[in-house]
Amino acid sequence: MFLYAILGLAPQALCLRPLRGLETFAPLRGLETFASLRGLETLPRFAGFETMNVELQVPSFELATEWLNRRITARQTKGHPTLVHFWSVSSEASKTNLAQVAQLRDQRKREGLRVVAVHVPQSDAEKDPRTVRDAISRLNLTEPCALDNDYKVSHGQENLPAYFLFDPEGEIRASATGANGLDSIEDKLDQLLAELRSNNPFCAACELFLNKEAMFCAECGSPLTLPGTGTHPYYESHFVASLPTVQFVNTDPLIGHTIDGKYELVAKLGEGGMSVVYRARRVHIGDDVAVKILTGKFVKDDAALARFRREARAAAMLRHPNVITIHDFGETDDIHAPAYIVMEFVRGTPLRELLRSEDHFSVERSARLMRGICAGVGSAHRQGVVHRDLKPENILVVAPDDDFELESVRVVDFGLAKLLADAGPTSSGAVVGTPFYMSPEQCLGEPLDARSDVYSLGTMFYEMLSGKRPFEAETVSGVINRHLQEPPPPFAESLRIPRRISMGIMHALSKDPDDRPQTATELARQMGLV
Repeated sequence: MFLYAILGLAPQALCLRPLRGLETFAPLRGLETFASLRGLETLPRFAGFETMNVELQVPSFELATEWLNRRITARQTKGHPTLVHFWSVSSEASKTNLAQVAQLRDQRKREGLRVVAVHVPQSDAEKDPRTVRDAISRLNLTEPCALDNDYKVSHGQENLPAYFLFDPEGEIRASATGANGLDSIEDKLDQLLAELRSNNPFCAACELFLNKEAMFCAECGSPLTLPGTGTHPYYESHFVASLPTVQFVNTDPLIGHTIDGKYELVAKLGEGGMSVVYRARRVHIGDDVAVKILTGKFVKDDAALARFRREARAAAMLRHPNVITIHDFGETDDIHAPAYIVMEFVRGTPLRELLRSEDHFSVERSARLMRGICAGVGSAHRQGVVHRDLKPENILVVAPDDDFELESVRVVDFGLAKLLADAGPTSSGAVVGTPFYMSPEQCLGEPLDARSDVYSLGTMFYEMLSGKRPFEAETVSGVINRHLQEPPPPFAESLRIPRRISMGIMHALSKDPDDRPQTATELARQMGLV
């Protein structure tokens, strides 16, 4: 019964839910604290563990309950399994176990665990906040820590450390005391997390569990990782396959055909202007790949074949998690597949499809996707590769593939990519790209470098945040004229876009390439994404 004796409560009352009548309880009064009361209302989220410790004297369990609920858990432990541990500077078992608590806190944070500490002084000397502060710094205790100097919570019990595990609803799930108490808590935590993963959607970005009916995170708007197996309906409804092309249902005569004796075509995924994409099985390995085949009508078109080779060469130079991986390239005498590119098969959704369905994304989700896109394009720039056709159709958004991953992105379709090391500039007057996302110099058919990609990224990011392209018109010439002459419209204040991100995008959309960030990586730094 120590669990209840230490808190002076009846068993049924021990939980982090507000006790009866506490919904309208008066604000905390008479607190000995290093942070003002106003500061307590704006405590950093648990994601910002680095240096912030909150030390306050808790005058009663009822107020401590409100503090844990409304000052901490209202934003920081809501939706999280929470471990509350009682410790003392003079308790050797407490200090020894703090390393284990820290390891548990850091290892399980990504799985949603949050930790709150309560210091129980064993002498008057230990009531000095400076003594506790020094110990906190020395012992790597980075979670919020309350000082129970009047023993209103602990009633002066000396059987420390003590641990209490609560589920996301605030119900107590386990308790233990003593040097070995944390071991049993860890076992109960494993069981609790397994139960939550089996029953509750989880947001990997916010690291919290939501109610069973939720499909999207209430905090950041991202699609949730759902319990059980199967694809999230959000991704399934937008699924187009490995490349951003038109989805097909009917098969064609090439299904079942084996290319070069190595790739058996299994299903037709889609087609572009000069190629068709298939899901294929590698005959000698058995795994799935995507095979992009140059269509027969281009077999004698030297320019088309050169572009196909260039795409394979450019993409094959890149090895990055946010760039589609090229496995193979070949030219054959097969009239059905005169040239082909083999790449990883990614069950992804073009960014364009998601924007059509959602209008625009939250700032948090946009920033996360921007970070991955800039990382992939930045890796190309470091290799001297300019994409030249960056647009939402060429960005795949990939659903999480385990319980605690975030959705990710792949940059695809390097068909217009240019290797800066290649001899000779782009032919004079040759315009390549997609008008809505083309840089001013691209509109004029001038030689391009990484700064042109930066402009295209700026137009994409503008659209992700606002739901509108920065430059639109009824005709292609009208769009090009706006790229050349008009500044981008400012973001609506209602979108609440951070100044650093909005300014980074406006710099990316500068008409003069010298005024832009020089690479995708530099753009990400300017926007504070890395």
